[in-house]
Amino acid sequence: MSTKPEPIGSLFPLGGPVPSDLIIGRRGEIDEIGGRLQEGMSTMLSGVRRIGKTTVCAAVCERLKSQGALVIEVDVPERPDSRALLQLIIDACSRVSLAHAGRAALRFARPTIEKLLSENGVPLDLSMLAREPHELPARTVLSLPAELARREGKRALLFLDELQRVVDYADGETVLCDLIDLYGASKDAVVLVDGSNERALNGMFGEPVHFGKLVNRIELDARIPLTSWREPLAERFSRAGLLLEDAPREELLKWSEGRPYATMAAARYTAQSARRTSSDTATEFDVQMGIDEAERHLHDDGA
Repeated sequence: MSTKPEPIGSLFPLGGPVPSDLIIGRRGEIDEIGGRLQEGMSTMLSGVRRIGKTTVCAAVCERLKSQGALVIEVDVPERPDSRALLQLIIDACSRVSLAHAGRAALRFARPTIEKLLSENGVPLDLSMLAREPHELPARTVLSLPAELARREGKRALLFLDELQRVVDYADGETVLCDLIDLYGASKDAVVLVDGSNERALNGMFGEPVHFGKLVNRIELDARIPLTSWREPLAERFSRAGLLLEDAPREELLKWSEGRPYATMAAARYTAQSARRTSSDTATEFDVQMGIDEAERHLHDDGA
């Protein structure tokens, strides 16, 4: 048992990407996607909601960043056109840290990005441009990660989270086709995207875009094998100052069936139930309380 219990909310995170040191399972997928990107193969990770797609992609980004790649991460917004997305790409590129040649000090890429844009008559703030979607400088902005990588002599990774949202943009087809043209044969950058299995994915991979020309698509399993959960769950409860014995653990896993979000929710509320009784052991009663609360949570979250 840990002499200083860690907070339950930190040990059993819900909502948003899970920190890489708290990921359970998925190491195979992280290795595979990281390897593909290192080989210059742009990749899409798809699957239903709440199974950890963004968590996997964030871990891949972290790994490539540690290996020296320039990583630009953007959460694709739901908007009528690409203006907000393009502004987010400009901002993300501007914040990238670059090492001075032969020195440990860092500088930000903003001056380089500003120069790249000005060469094409594009301001850092796109609100200064006309409002019509067809007048937006999509191609220039989308090329920034690759151009920055080329000028710095490094490789770049552009991660676009929930890219399927672009399908509903007034200029969505243009954005997707520009991504294919710019990164399909790029030696300087690769693209990583994820998206849910929704109607919009058909709009990406069907006529007339055929996004498969750019990305190799990987489907993320909605469940993590129960064998991958058993030891980490017991260890996580131990860090919370609680003992999770085999029988209540198996009851929890039987209910969740290895679904990541459901498992984490049930574990969180099981631990909370045990804490309420000031017990140092999570019982089957606590598991049932945890499952009941997890069911309410999943219902409220639409998961």
